[in-house]
Amino acid sequence: MDIEQVRLQYQRLDRHYQGALTKDSISFLDFSHTLRVWVDMKSLIDTLAQSQGIELELNNVVRKKEAQKILKGSKYIYLPLGSGVSSPGVEVRGVRIVNRALNPDEIKKLYEAGLPEVQKAKLTFSQWLASGIYDVPSENEKHPKLTISREILIKRVANILGASHPHGADNSDATENRFDPYVIELHQLILADGYPATYYQLLEIGKDILQAIKLFM
Repeated sequence: MDIEQVRLQYQRLDRHYQGALTKDSISFLDFSHTLRVWVDMKSLIDTLAQSQGIELELNNVVRKKEAQKILKGSKYIYLPLGSGVSSPGVEVRGVRIVNRALNPDEIKKLYEAGLPEVQKAKLTFSQWLASGIYDVPSENEKHPKLTISREILIKRVANILGASHPHGADNSDATENRFDPYVIELHQLILADGYPATYYQLLEIGKDILQAIKLFM
């Protein structure tokens, strides 16, 4: 793949990103599949960036230790959305749901921690895709937190919801399939304007890719 093909796929991603912003379900499926293509392009993007001496400025979330301490041992969903995603009249950012009552001190500490933040990470495109963006508790006592990466979320949303394969025809391996219950749970979490959390998370990923890959254009 050469730079012209990257530009073509960039234009394709931008078109489907703009379509997904309209909150049309078909446009969202097309957008999900286009992100899946960028996962397949990851090694090629790494090679192009290295050959041109370009360091991609990709946003990566900064996890705050105080908040993580409070979540430990609880059943929760944490979707940082550190870059934020605009929805008419509201910005979706820092989704945290804890399935227990928090005491006043914990509430104060979470308030003082503020919204999630991002920083420009010195990562390759492949490393950035492999970075976690969705935290849930794990059933493994030695590793109580399970963090799902951008790559896994993109793949599973595209496959589970029928964006890359007809619904029910996904034949992914067991390593990836084990994340499905968490991805489905996230998709069932309805946020602003009645749209699922997966919608906003994929929009953030698409936005970050479009901003970073501008360096190739």
